[in-house]
Amino acid sequence: MHWLLLAGFWLQAALGIALRPLLRSRDGIVVLYGHKLNGNLLALQRYLLANPEAGLRPVFLSMDRDYLRELRAQGIDACWASGPACVGLLARAQALVSDHGLHALGPWRGLYQKLGLRFFDVWHGFGFKGFDADDYRTLHGYDEAWVASETQREQYIRMAGFDPAIVRPTGYGRTDALVKRSLDADAVKRSLGLDPSTCGKLVLFAPTWQQDDPTRSMFPFGMSAAAFLDALEGFAQSMDATVLLRAHLNTAMEGGGEHARVVQVPFARFPDTESILFACDALVCDWSSIAFDYLVLDRPTFFLDVPAPFAKGHSLGPECRFGPIVRSMDALLEGLRNALADPQGYWSAHGQAHLSTKEYVWGSYADGNATQRYVERLLSFLND
Repeated sequence: MHWLLLAGFWLQAALGIALRPLLRSRDGIVVLYGHKLNGNLLALQRYLLANPEAGLRPVFLSMDRDYLRELRAQGIDACWASGPACVGLLARAQALVSDHGLHALGPWRGLYQKLGLRFFDVWHGFGFKGFDADDYRTLHGYDEAWVASETQREQYIRMAGFDPAIVRPTGYGRTDALVKRSLDADAVKRSLGLDPSTCGKLVLFAPTWQQDDPTRSMFPFGMSAAAFLDALEGFAQSMDATVLLRAHLNTAMEGGGEHARVVQVPFARFPDTESILFACDALVCDWSSIAFDYLVLDRPTFFLDVPAPFAKGHSLGPECRFGPIVRSMDALLEGLRNALADPQGYWSAHGQAHLSTKEYVWGSYADGNATQRYVERLLSFLND
């Protein structure tokens, strides 16, 4: 079915090229293409809807027809990539912003550019995972790649062979709401099925996926799912807290029984990761890029001492693990207890590493204005 959907997308893209000379418009259609409408794409979509004076209309494009029905039920302008409506959308659009490549549209990118469609990328994560030019080969021909900071720009050029002229540091739009503290934590908790008056403080456990290590478990220290989750349940009960368990979208959740204070918040049901981050008082992760989004909130973060699952080494190295590195379950739970009970003690021990990593990773671009810079970059091309 996936291959059939890709073939359908490829065909609609081909037909769009044929019709573009006849239908090409200047009505400001911006196609947002990704697996889900979340992260940087969601930030851009919300900004454009809130600022109609920009003259840009966001339309989300996806091959997942069931997901599109969900979006349309929410009143979101969305289009099925493998259906005939995609032809008219691509024929009329002025810009396309992706966060994970182009898939079946990739072979047609050059022709679309010759016919006036501009391509921009906001890659979905800036983290520990190493990469090379092959990982980003489809992006080298984009009009621009928007990156988190000068540090990421340097990596794109040095590690992945990008033309410096197309790599623009903008910040990540998805962190704007975190920087501005513009979300409602109690509303987020209620959306997760929690009672803000009884759930206590929230700890998020968000490990990365197997990546290049097929034997990797999402649970650390050689523990079974049941043993690990039982330990978290005991901790949460003793602290009158709640632990949120968020497996990576590429990870099948392993079982572990029922727990009153360990709540699963899977990506499929809760795709807006940033709102979950905003509601949490502490984060536990391993080598996930989620740590660097959470970094802008200035809250305790714990890193599990487990091997990194990256075949190509690191982009951001182990020195960027800015919080305590815990080597056992007992150490993890003790650290969490201390951080929740005595935040000042945490910052006395780890504040300097936190601030220096934040400056290195984000520089001046974690200022809450990244999405505005996305729009400025779009308009600079489209006005030309």
